Amino acid sequence: MSGRLPEGWAETTLASICAHRTGSSKLIKGRLHAERRPGRFQAFSASGPDVWSDRWEHEGEAIVVSAVGTRCGKAFKARGQWSAIANTHVVWPDPRAIDLDYLFLHLNDEDFWAKGGSAQPFVKVRETFERPFALPPLPEQRRIVAKVEALLGEVDAAKARLARASLVLRRLRQTVLAAACSGRLTEDLRAPGVAAPSAAALSEALLRSWPAAPGAASDGGSTRGLPASWALCPFGALVDNHDGRRVPVNSTVREGRRGPYPYYGASGVIDSIDGYLFDGDYLLVAEDGANLLSRSTAVAFAASGRFWVNNHAHVVRPKAGVVLGYLELLLNSIDLQHHVTGSAQPKLTQAALNGIPAPLPPTEEQAEIVRRAHALFALASAVEERVTSAAARADRLPQTILARAFSGELVPTEAELARAEGRDYEPAEALLRRVHGAQVGSGASSRAGRASGGRR
Repeated sequence: MSGRLPEGWAETTLASICAHRTGSSKLIKGRLHAERRPGRFQAFSASGPDVWSDRWEHEGEAIVVSAVGTRCGKAFKARGQWSAIANTHVVWPDPRAIDLDYLFLHLNDEDFWAKGGSAQPFVKVRETFERPFALPPLPEQRRIVAKVEALLGEVDAAKARLARASLVLRRLRQTVLAAACSGRLTEDLRAPGVAAPSAAALSEALLRSWPAAPGAASDGGSTRGLPASWALCPFGALVDNHDGRRVPVNSTVREGRRGPYPYYGASGVIDSIDGYLFDGDYLLVAEDGANLLSRSTAVAFAASGRFWVNNHAHVVRPKAGVVLGYLELLLNSIDLQHHVTGSAQPKLTQAALNGIPAPLPPTEEQAEIVRRAHALFALASAVEERVTSAAARADRLPQTILARAFSGELVPTEAELARAEGRDYEPAEALLRRVHGAQVGSGASSRAGRASGGRR
């Protein structure tokens, strides 16, 4: 322990005020029960209280610590009748000197422990327990625990609210997409008394120029629910397809061809390359992959400038009168499960993409839809950035709270309260002398403390 201790605190070691031993090597996790039933007792493994035994080895309160593995140093409270199995360590605090819940605040911090090993980390119990340890008076320990638990409860509540906010923002984006491609986002443009242009002429021109099914594709879906000024066309009639220009390049070859141009796949840019196949503004649409159904990222995204595309993304360009940004919104708003084939490897074929019924607003309204949607997305992104920042701060708060608690800054010290209330108090140094009948932190008191811990 470095630095000056708060008034009334004492420097000692956990070895002098705790008993400890390793978990039973005779109890193997794989040989115990995974389910609780009458007559079985809780058993603690390195993962926590996740198995059950036909007998118990300990009774009462203690702290069980994961002793081996990537989460070594994680602690669990044990009460009642229980056992601790291999790869754990059991700690019994001397209740005359240290509160179990106060000790748990220390032991449950994985960074509190000295550790060894790399491939298979383990806690160094003796080294940890023989380090200097700052001990407050017993009543102060209990006040610290109560304050920490209250503050951590507030942190958890705040994190839950932030998680809900993130969910609301994700739903907001989906709502914006749905409103954009159904006409609700631009309802004011079609208010009574407002002269609204029609997409009928644009739709007829696009259908006439579509070689896949000239004049016969207008039944690609129902216009029911769409604004009267909108039309419905197969997606293929709205774009020119450039899939034939795609060239896949495997990762080994790309390693020798790193360059300034983005290399696109089904999920966006996945690499860079020294050449390009396309130059201009295009819309890329995922052709295969689980994301077509899970929608964890956008399935359609704009690509501009010079770039390369492999054979996992369709490449399309909007025809005259069709706004690229609107097509991007449209495809990202559609549930594609009825257009995708395959289950192990979902695929959106070119024919299926072309046949998707596409609501078509007039060109001017398409541009306004894109403008309004992007403004709302920008607002959502700004809020999301603040939520993310707040969540990161919330993640750091527990360590800050504990650091203040263990330095005597979280609650008034017992010495301060005693002066304010005009009473005496027992400093931690006097408490240790009384418990051990020896000097603070002496080697002689260590064994006495262990004996008082009592293994059941």
